Amino acid sequence: MFRKLPTIDLADELIDRAFKRSKKIQMMDRDATYRMKKTIIARTESFVATIVSPLETYVKKFPSIDTLHPFYRDLIDIKIDSNKLKKALGAVDWARKTCQRIQTSQLKSLTKSKNIDFLKQKQYEIQGRISSVVKQVNAELQILAEAQKILKTFPTVQDIPTVVIAGYPNVGKSSLLRRLSSAKPAVAQYPFTTKDIYVGHMKQTDHYVIKQFQLIDTPGLFDRPLEKRNDIEKQAIAALSHLADIILLVLDPSETCGYSLNDQHQLLAQVHHLFPKASVLVVENKGDIKNSSSGNLSISCDDGTGIDILIKELFARYPAHQADDKNT
Repeated sequence: MFRKLPTIDLADELIDRAFKRSKKIQMMDRDATYRMKKTIIARTESFVATIVSPLETYVKKFPSIDTLHPFYRDLIDIKIDSNKLKKALGAVDWARKTCQRIQTSQLKSLTKSKNIDFLKQKQYEIQGRISSVVKQVNAELQILAEAQKILKTFPTVQDIPTVVIAGYPNVGKSSLLRRLSSAKPAVAQYPFTTKDIYVGHMKQTDHYVIKQFQLIDTPGLFDRPLEKRNDIEKQAIAALSHLADIILLVLDPSETCGYSLNDQHQLLAQVHHLFPKASVLVVENKGDIKNSSSGNLSISCDDGTGIDILIKELFARYPAHQADDKNT
């Protein structure tokens, strides 16, 4: 969806390209006056088109924020600010329309006159006015340029059953995603290695029915109110709020993650409170280091202990209506 967003040029780049292209145009006519007139008109039209066309592309290629999936709308609010992006798109569209109006209103005077000096003066006037309009929205073009870079990093999520992996930082969420799928998120022994959302997939065939899960690795969460969460944590909340059919909450009973098991249980309680209708599956990672007597499934992403059992449990919770749909 976001991979095909166009590269955004700033005002000076648009104007420079328009001048360079227009100067290359040379029309043919036996009559010198008509040859010059045709050239001036063609150069003016080229100048306007070289600016208006990309402005139109920028506005059309950016997705309509209001029609996006709520998950993407939340990500845009977190990383860009939806209102700022909408205003920037509106300003660029205003510039496009204004440039077109200038062309429409002024081109008639070019076609009617045979005075070369007048034609040249009108050409410079039109180019100057359009250049001024484009420069007025340079700040908005910069916003779009930054937004384009950010949007292209957004993960592609599908409308299929989804497991969102959550937990405190450094409990092994990314390692678990690597165990369950072919996704390769960064893994390191310090908090917030995962600063973005990573997506993986796993599937199995059950009585000729293909069951597939989308797996979402989220940044680490702390046990604290939403208003105190940073932008990295808010991405995890967005995924939990809008994508999760199953919340796979990972605990680290060894506490080598740097956080107490009590704090991790507080986060678990908060997840139950925030998402009362969600199917929550709790696993304890790093079972090769320490096992608790909690009764939760113990796994180890290092040696693979318990991973097969976890996979069976996840598919046992596969949404029934999804399997039914596959059979119809």
